[in-house]
Amino acid sequence: MKKSIFVTLLLVIVAPLASFAQKAADSLKVATAMNELLSVCKNVDWGDPKTSSLGFFYKAAPYIVYRGNDVKRKWKAFCNYKKAEDKKGVDDICYKINETVNRDSTYKIVRYSTKKESEGLWHVLFVSYRKKGIEKHAIYAFLKIGNQFGLGDID
Repeated sequence: MKKSIFVTLLLVIVAPLASFAQKAADSLKVATAMNELLSVCKNVDWGDPKTSSLGFFYKAAPYIVYRGNDVKRKWKAFCNYKKAEDKKGVDDICYKINETVNRDSTYKIVRYSTKKESEGLWHVLFVSYRKKGIEKHAIYAFLKIGNQFGLGDID
């Protein structure tokens, strides 16, 4: 009986700590993925021969979740820059990033949260940045595919 109470008490104490540790680890991985994506969109390698043959933002595709018409891939795979639909989506996202958050090198992630939706568990970063001296806000939502987080939406 005492062992059963101890195990139950241990689960009540340890389970929330494990959940907190996972949330902290995930938030760090999401922030890292966002930082890498911002860098790839901002710093196009003009000396890379693939930049001229594939396009400016081909390196960003592995950081962006596919959201197109192919139901088998939608929300389950990363973009493939060699496909026209994917390329357009990646380019649009990088242009949007470069016109917003990438205009402010001192942007701040002000909050992290998660939300369960039909596509999976969304990991959401609330970002504050300045554009032309005015404070702006953006929301970056990531999904985990395999062991990697990818951008699924920007609001």
